[in-house]
Amino acid sequence: MARAGLIIFCLLIATSIQARDFEGSYAVYGAGAKTCAGYLNAVERGGADQDYFIDWVIGYLSAFNVIMPDTYDILGESEFLNVQHWLGEHCQKFPRELFIKAVVRMTEILYPTRYQSGLKNPVSEPAKKSVASPRLKDIKIQ
Repeated sequence: MARAGLIIFCLLIATSIQARDFEGSYAVYGAGAKTCAGYLNAVERGGADQDYFIDWVIGYLSAFNVIMPDTYDILGESEFLNVQHWLGEHCQKFPRELFIKAVVRMTEILYPTRYQSGLKNPVSEPAKKSVASPRLKDIKIQ
C-alpha cells in the first residue's frame, strides 16, 4: 500500500514538473526536496535513510514511464545500479543542488536511449542491426 501511495505521489510530482506554473516553478515533496548532500549522507548511512531516497527515485522513474509519451522504460539498457552510481557522482559534484534536479537531469540524459515499447521486435518495423547506444554508465557527468 505504501508503494502505491509513493507511486501516486510521484505521479503528481512528475505532472507538476511537466506543467510548472507561470513562473516555471513547481512544488517538490519527499526526498526530491532534499539536497544532493542529503542523498550522499543517506547513502553513507545506508538502511532506512538510503531506502527513503531509493524508493523515491524508483517511484519517480515509474511515474516518468507512465506519463511520458512513447516511453516504456526510461532506463533502456541501463541498470538501476548505474542510476545510483550516476546520482552519486553528480551529487558529489553538485552537493547543494536539490535532489530532484539531479534526477531530472539524469532522465534528460537517459531519454534518447529509453525503451519506447515493451515489445522486443515491434511488428511494424523490420528487424534492425543492433547499434550500441550509450548507457548511463558510459555518460560523463556534466
